[in-house]
Amino acid sequence: MPTLLRAVVAGLAIAGGAVSLFACAQPSAQPTPTPTAIFASEDEALAAATDTYAKYSAAYDLSNSLGGKDMSSVAPYVTDAHLMDLGVPGVLQENGWHTTGISTFTPASIDRFKQEGERAEVILNLCRDVSQVRIVAADGSDVTPVERSSVLPLSVTLTSANEDPRKLLVSKVESWTEDVAC
Repeated sequence: MPTLLRAVVAGLAIAGGAVSLFACAQPSAQPTPTPTAIFASEDEALAAATDTYAKYSAAYDLSNSLGGKDMSSVAPYVTDAHLMDLGVPGVLQENGWHTTGISTFTPASIDRFKQEGERAEVILNLCRDVSQVRIVAADGSDVTPVERSSVLPLSVTLTSANEDPRKLLVSKVESWTEDVAC
């Protein structure tokens, strides 16, 4: 093989190796992570919603036992907007009343479960039993309405907290108007 031809072949071999080395040195494309669900299942979302509502309910009962004027014990379990709604004076505050006893509840069903990106929303239908809760006037007399239902069907909306999408906060509580076996 003539010397010139050997030099060209060697040059091509060296250039080809450099191209191969260059191609190997290029960073490979990083895989795009797939979004992870906030809750793995509806059952997991139900457990989280039930746990949050239980803490909310206990704090709400405590606040009302003190006359309902200070809702700060409820704050860790509710959205800012719902806390503002709870701060509007109601019958207890207006009359100087308070409650005794505690309420209980039974989750009936999840009405809606939605999760998108970093947000989850659960609408929980439940039956709140207030049969052990009495309304007491400032003079100590029981002013609980005789016609009050002892079990209240409620629809509770819980949404992800801004700082942690797995932490649910009560954002709305309203009457559950569908026919329900509470």
